[in-house]
Amino acid sequence: MQQKIGRAYILAAVSGLLLAGAFAPFGLGGLAWVALVPLFYAVTVASGVRQAFLLGGTTGLVFYILALSWMPNVVHYLALLFWLVFALWLALHAGLLRALWDLLHGRGGLGSARALAWAAAAGLSWAGIEYFRSELWPLECPWLGLGYSQTYNPVVFQSLSLIGVYGLSAFIAAFNAALTLLPRRRPLLAPAALAALALAAAYAWGAQRLSSGASEGGRPIKAALVQAERADINTLARLSLRPEAADADLLVWPECSVTMPSVQEPAHVSLLARKLKKFKGEAVIGVCVDANRARGVKRGNYALVLGRDKRTAGLYHKMHPVQFVEAGLPSNKKPEPVVTPLGRLGPQICYDLAFEDGTRAITRGGAEVLITPTLDPEEWSLLQHQQHSDMSAARAVESGLWLLRAASSGESQVIDSLGQVRASLASGREGVLVAEARLAPGGTFYTSYGWLLPPFSFIFTLAAAALVILRKVR
Repeated sequence: MQQKIGRAYILAAVSGLLLAGAFAPFGLGGLAWVALVPLFYAVTVASGVRQAFLLGGTTGLVFYILALSWMPNVVHYLALLFWLVFALWLALHAGLLRALWDLLHGRGGLGSARALAWAAAAGLSWAGIEYFRSELWPLECPWLGLGYSQTYNPVVFQSLSLIGVYGLSAFIAAFNAALTLLPRRRPLLAPAALAALALAAAYAWGAQRLSSGASEGGRPIKAALVQAERADINTLARLSLRPEAADADLLVWPECSVTMPSVQEPAHVSLLARKLKKFKGEAVIGVCVDANRARGVKRGNYALVLGRDKRTAGLYHKMHPVQFVEAGLPSNKKPEPVVTPLGRLGPQICYDLAFEDGTRAITRGGAEVLITPTLDPEEWSLLQHQQHSDMSAARAVESGLWLLRAASSGESQVIDSLGQVRASLASGREGVLVAEARLAPGGTFYTSYGWLLPPFSFIFTLAAAALVILRKVR
């Protein structure tokens, strides 16, 4: 008995290791399609829901401690809390999955129809829980959503234009559940066959989309993205006025490049205008405001957009403050594009880009390009930088927009509307990235209808949990 329990926890730990391998720094996204099979199999043979819960927690702890090993650099001792909370969601999924297994298996065995239902439930409940932990509760954090594991698989990644990251997470989890049903005394082939057909269809769709040249439409512009950490305004201006950058159509500085005593402080804006007078194009400047109770000034984090005349063309305030790190920062409830003569610019500041809601709202508001001033301090580690930048491509594919990301210490990127990195500046380098981008109205099936899948998955998860609890009470 003890030996059997030990094997179950070993399987759960193996799933955690495989999941960690699917993300940066390894980036072996193919592992995600089989990573959950050991855990799901252990769940199906566990002694009950309680053990399944503990098995899921084991997978979560192994996965998140390895993949989020950089968190102590950011939140110090609170990293332990975050690791435990992340692992909790995986534990809840495993417990629910076992409860649904018992529910379906207890009615005359698990035939093809019920096996299909279980695999689909595994996917939908995974997406529902991932959506809740990412966007619906106070400690919202979308980091390492399962769908992001396919960042380096551009063909499958195109499915984000239909179902988004949460939909891709559901697909991967359901695929793993279908494979779990194969190594049994009576293999259930229907779920695996259907999952294989769905994956083949995703590959066909993605290959067709990549070959369509969809990212080449729109108006070409020359963009200059400055990458410099803790640089003063003179250094930032000097980088911006390099010969290769000075004639660009659009300049982007990182988040919090400039600190002002209040929002749009006239003297500071005037200083910026003088420093950038020789720059020919428009500019998006990351600005931070420190709270000052004595003066009645609240904390601020926004993108200041300057026109070609270096007058203020608009402001965008950050939508998703980072918990603990940006305590007291008001949240932008209505993100909108900033309209300039160059086009309709869609700002998303740093952590905003980890969420799909702001990008979707900006896109539906008519944005023609996504612009992301980002602050990733060097001490947060290269791994944190990699995982953060890997999420950027998802927003481009979901929205159908090109994306310009200027990061303080990297990685600054120009990403096309198919999620392909066209140009980048490696982490740790100071400089300016100059590259062509394209402006065109975005919008995909996902921004119109596909975004409804995550809330539907959450409702399904609640209903499934309620059904299980009700039957247990009865």
